[in-house]
This record gives sequence, C-alpha cells and structure tokens, in this order.
Amino acid sequence: MRYEKAENLLRLCLMMGSRSQGVSIENIRQEFEVSRRTAERMRDAAVRFLPDVAESMDDSGHKYWRANNVPAVLTPVTAEDISVLANASELMRVNNRQDAADRLNDLATKLLSSQPRKRQFQLEPDIELLMESEGNALRPGPRVALSYKHIETLREAMLSSVRIEVSYFNRDGKLPRQVKLEPFGLLYGQRPYLIARQKGKKALRHYRLQGLADVALTNESFARDEGFDLAAYSRKLFGVFSEPPFDVCWKFRPDVAADAAEYVFHPDQKTEINSDGSLTVRFRAGGAREMAWHLMTWGDAVEVIGPGDFWERAGLDGERNFGRDREPE
Repeated sequence: MRYEKAENLLRLCLMMGSRSQGVSIENIRQEFEVSRRTAERMRDAAVRFLPDVAESMDDSGHKYWRANNVPAVLTPVTAEDISVLANASELMRVNNRQDAADRLNDLATKLLSSQPRKRQFQLEPDIELLMESEGNALRPGPRVALSYKHIETLREAMLSSVRIEVSYFNRDGKLPRQVKLEPFGLLYGQRPYLIARQKGKKALRHYRLQGLADVALTNESFARDEGFDLAAYSRKLFGVFSEPPFDVCWKFRPDVAADAAEYVFHPDQKTEINSDGSLTVRFRAGGAREMAWHLMTWGDAVEVIGPGDFWERAGLDGERNFGRDREPE
C-alpha cells in the first residue's frame, strides 16, 4: 500500500473516532475527494482495522460508522505535531492573537504531558531541533499591543449580542469619546479592528482595537443582523478600510510576472498572462489606501490600469506620493 493510502486510512480511523455521529460515505467522499466506490473500500478497510465500530442510521436513512475505541498506537504524538502547534502559536502572537497563542501553547503542553515519561524524553530533542531549523523567531516590524481582557469582553458581547460601552481614542490623540457599540466581528492583523455599529446608527464601522479603553458590557441587548457573514464581509475589503468595493486591474511587468502570480491578492481575483509575458490581475474590493501601500512594495514593476482615479481614491496628492494619512474611525 502506498504511503498516501495508509495515511488516508489512518485519518479515516481518527475521523470515525472523533465525530459523535461517526462518518458517512458522503463524508468520506468529500474529505478525501474520492468516488463512492473508493469511499466504500476505505470504510470497509477502517472497519476491519478498528476493534469496535458501531453502525447507525439517521432520520434520512444515511448510515454512519463510529469507532468506539481508537487504539492508542493510532494516535501517537510526534515532534512534528508539537512543532506545528508552536509555529501556529507564534503566528497567532505576531498577528495580535495572544489569547489564541496561549491556547495553542496550552494544547501543546497537554499533548506532551499525556505522553509517558520515556516518550517525553524521546520527543524533547526532536522538538528543539525542529524549532531551530524552522526559524521560529520573532517577525520583525511593529505590531499593536492589545489588551487580552478587552478581547475577552468583546467575544462575550458578540456571543451574547450585548452592547458594550467604551472610551474610544481617535488617532488625533484628542480626549476619548464615550460610545456604545454593537460588536459584529474582529479583523486581525498588524492593524486589528473591531467591526461594530454605534447605538442608534445603521452603518457598520471599523474601530481600532488599540483605541478602545474601559471596555465594559452593558445590560442592553441588540438585534444582530442574521444576514451578516464575516467571511463575505471581509471579501469586499483589501485590508481593513471600509469603503464601497470597486473594480481593480493591475498589470505586472514580464520580469516580475512569475513572482506576482504566486500571490493571492484577493480570493476572487482573475489572472491572465499577456502575450508580452506580463501578468494582469483583476478583482473587486474596497480599500484603495491599503492597496496603494502594497503596490509601493512593487515599485515601478506594476501599473494600475483601473480605476483611473485610483491614486486619488487612495488619498494621495500625486501618483505614489502619500497625502494626509487617513484611518477608519
């Protein structure tokens, strides 16, 4: 059996043991992208391999198979597992997700502590070597310091649909203003923002998380827009600036086309290699200022074909010359 088939069978055994309902043939087809016949063969192999598998049927007549006991030999903790968790933790930390970073570290600790002492001694040198070889170091550049307590309060407010009251500092450094907000979501990154609606207003705005102070829950509930979808909302943005989306067209020189083709500038982008070897990228999104920031890194290797007023939309006095800085809220 090829390694890939063995790995897929192992994954299927773990799936059968980790899902309360078990897995169906359709689950297997979707997870492994195989035909129904192949999914049935994989199911049969897993049932033969596992010591205790229960079969059930839902109200629609679909059958599910669940492993009541997955042998420990199938769930070993490896140095690679711990290293991946550590790297994921670091990525969360540098993207202002200290809470998630702490949880990932705790998970890695729990996994290690669940291993026999002999296995721990075997894993430790391999983990150290992997961490060193993968360069798990601090990412250079500035990042915003956030309050973990504020994040927890925001999450509680979003889950319970309760308004928060905050002191909000604008970038101009003036005295804070007291506002009541209805939080909808968080946009993380080097400049993290809260997506919220101010009490009594309809429009969603972006509030800098580092501008929030004295964040407190109120006793006021609000009606959350059931049609709001954070993923769909963020697809309209290039970064975090909230503005109506517009059609974008960039053209990259032939000498950088291969490099540019490796980037996903937007999830819905369309790319085209032109006859002269240049690359054209098209998508629709808002956020001209942050697009301009990114285009600066390409120098004169990229040309903005559209929209014609792009640099004015970005708030620049002249092409690629920054004008007055603007921030949402």
